[in-house]
Amino acid sequence: MNRIVFESIFRRFDIHRTLEQEVAALLEHLPEDELRHLKAGDSLWQEGENASSLIVLRSGWAYSAHYHKDGSRQLLETYLPGDVLGLCQVASGNRRTNAVMLTDGWVCELPHSSLLGMFNDSPMTTALLFAIANQRQVMLAERQIMMTHRSAKQRLAHFICECHARLLETGETYRDEFLLPLTQQDLADTLGMSAVHVSRTFSQLAAEGLVQRRLFQLIILDADKLREVAAFDGRYLKIQWNEEDFSITEQ
Repeated sequence: MNRIVFESIFRRFDIHRTLEQEVAALLEHLPEDELRHLKAGDSLWQEGENASSLIVLRSGWAYSAHYHKDGSRQLLETYLPGDVLGLCQVASGNRRTNAVMLTDGWVCELPHSSLLGMFNDSPMTTALLFAIANQRQVMLAERQIMMTHRSAKQRLAHFICECHARLLETGETYRDEFLLPLTQQDLADTLGMSAVHVSRTFSQLAAEGLVQRRLFQLIILDADKLREVAAFDGRYLKIQWNEEDFSITEQ
């Protein structure tokens, strides 16, 4: 049995061997994972489509977006390797946004039809997926605070810090340097700025010795100062996982 889905998820959490063994047993009853290669710009789903599966981003970056009637676009979420896409749509049954690959990458799908058996057989797996869905909501709340109460410099600095922290968590980078594959327009649509303002703000951060950007390669020159500028507190990204909280005691 291919363990692509949960191997990607396990990288993000300090999960004990008992849970891994429990999930491994469940995987024996699931359909074989199908790993698909997608190119930058390929659609993962479109707004209004029926939601019939979760998508795990094995590699590459993606985003979800809403397109307004005037043709403008708002980027809502940025997905990084290891992220589970579509958890919040399991109950609604339909896609509320568009989702597109930012870069080339590999994805695999977990059909909704296989989730019920997993929920019945593994409370800890259910709790894990719930925790991931909750984390996405916390991130969106933090984004809303950032958009309404922080300057352009703070917004960009915060976004850089958040992406860096998430990449460190999954082992996608171990240094203060990483690929940030968003164009200036992508960043503008994410942060509520114009592309010109994004360019100027990058120049300001560079002039202050905080970051350096070469095409899509981002180098953090002073991580402590950048976090200070961004008022970044990465605790909202952490999931406090305690396996004992979800253990079942037989009566």
